Amino acid sequence: MSYFQQNQAVLRLRFPHVADQVSNIEEQDIELIKYSEPVEKDENWLEAVRGSVGDLSIILLYGFGQGISIADLVEMYPDRLLFVYEPNEENFHDSLNTMDLTLILEHPNLYFLAVGKSQLKALFHSISTHMRKDMAFVALRHYLEHNADSLQDIKKKFEEYSETFDSNKLTRNLFRRDWIRNSMYHMAGMLSSPSIKEFYKEYENATAVIIASGPSLQADIEWVKRIKPHALIISAGSSIQALVKNGIEPHLATLLDGGVINNKVFADPATLKAPFLFVSSSYYGISDKKDKHKIHAVVKNDEVAQYYMGIDTDEAEIIPTSTVTGTAIQAAVWLGVKRIVMMGQDLSFPNKKYYADGVGHSELNILNAMVKNSDHKVLSVQGNYNATSSAFMSMKDGLENLISTLPGIEFINSTRNGAVIEGTLWKPIEQVYELLAEEIIDERAIENLIDKKEFAEYNEAFEKVEKRISSTVRDFSEIIKDFKILKKLFSDIRELSRTNPLKCQRKIVKIEQVWGGVVNRPWFEALIETLLPIELQEYDRELPSIILEKNLVQKCNLIEKYLGTLVKQIESEIPFLEEVFIESLRRIEALSDKVQGGR
Repeated sequence: MSYFQQNQAVLRLRFPHVADQVSNIEEQDIELIKYSEPVEKDENWLEAVRGSVGDLSIILLYGFGQGISIADLVEMYPDRLLFVYEPNEENFHDSLNTMDLTLILEHPNLYFLAVGKSQLKALFHSISTHMRKDMAFVALRHYLEHNADSLQDIKKKFEEYSETFDSNKLTRNLFRRDWIRNSMYHMAGMLSSPSIKEFYKEYENATAVIIASGPSLQADIEWVKRIKPHALIISAGSSIQALVKNGIEPHLATLLDGGVINNKVFADPATLKAPFLFVSSSYYGISDKKDKHKIHAVVKNDEVAQYYMGIDTDEAEIIPTSTVTGTAIQAAVWLGVKRIVMMGQDLSFPNKKYYADGVGHSELNILNAMVKNSDHKVLSVQGNYNATSSAFMSMKDGLENLISTLPGIEFINSTRNGAVIEGTLWKPIEQVYELLAEEIIDERAIENLIDKKEFAEYNEAFEKVEKRISSTVRDFSEIIKDFKILKKLFSDIRELSRTNPLKCQRKIVKIEQVWGGVVNRPWFEALIETLLPIELQEYDRELPSIILEKNLVQKCNLIEKYLGTLVKQIESEIPFLEEVFIESLRRIEALSDKVQGGR
């Protein structure tokens, strides 16, 4: 067996993503920019590493080389975890071909390996999952001397990723049950409605006007009526209230928010007349109220919907943003528009107002307090500065980031007194009207599209989703049995660690097997990471300590403390999951009965 085959065999077991990456590199295609590490210990480099690492438990090493420095690090730090990134795929491939690296690749302290830019995100995710407070960042001497700028760039990218990662965990934790309930209750509705991608480029070269609910909308509401025959009017979230109050039915209404407060937004039956786009994590109760003319979209960070609908993240239609305007913009992009006009997108409090007249789902005293306590200023399209909030600043950043990814579309900001939005051209709506006067859009533009597509048929998709959900429900009963076994094992090892170390080790192996059977269930990652993001992260961050602990008594204490706690937390959520999944099945079965009965 060649060196490459030996090394690949280990990579297949420990780092299959790396094995796949290097097997795609054809030797004849390699243009090698080779660098070699010195065989003897680089004491000056190791001394510098000591200064960087200190007592930090996680080390990110930039560069794999020939594995020599990694061997020095695991010898010097037997109680630390190494995360290694090698940017030079060709050099890594050459190392696999020319030497036996199996001892390095098998070493338990080499916790994660990434090769090439395409694996950076996976590396960042793994570090963020296991990092408690901070990590040490060190690099091979070759990269310190030749790629200093790249090192700084990687550090900056990781800091940005880590900040978003922690923020997403907190957001998930806040809405965790709502997220799962919404996604699962939407299954029947998503199976029986067209996806937004089915209308790809149906309105190529048209203009879409996205209506948000900011106070500037009130002054220009009459222009919305005048412009409707010439552009697709898409309401974003609560702006539907202001439109309905003024007798305007948009071509399409959109919903992103997952909260029950949407019952107030859509309390007036007139708000449900327009065709309706709902995303997989939005509040299910509104979609339930509408029988027809619905479109769905799966959000790219909704792992629950993706798993049960049987789609990959790349197939999900909507990139998550912090504002429903982002959802509405992406809907317009799917429809193929050439121009997007934004109205009511103030992202600030002009004239100390939060919403346009007619938007009344929130308590007035709460809104007034938010305006009064606003502690930021933002440049407005009129050249002055409006008061704003950190939440609006975050939304502004999110919109600007989204707009920057859509260079082929013209963006016009027609929010009369709102914030300047980077990537848009400010133009008052009366000038936009002149621009669109020759364009014609049917009053029932989106409704007609759905009517052409709208059909419900009990098909293979129904059956696959139904089977996947049913299988998970059966699994809930099985993992309760696994948890009983684990709890007994936790109790056993605590005593055996002091009286019978050999038997204790066998019990620990059994714990690993049973727990592995739990976490390797296909639904575990999607469901439990959504339902218990903070709890799972707490365990993941302690896992390195458990793995590296040499004292058997202390190791068993850590297993019981952290894994035992996580098992109890998951077990306590099973009744909730069973209730939601059984209701999701009931909805799908009711739909399939209705469809088959109508044949």
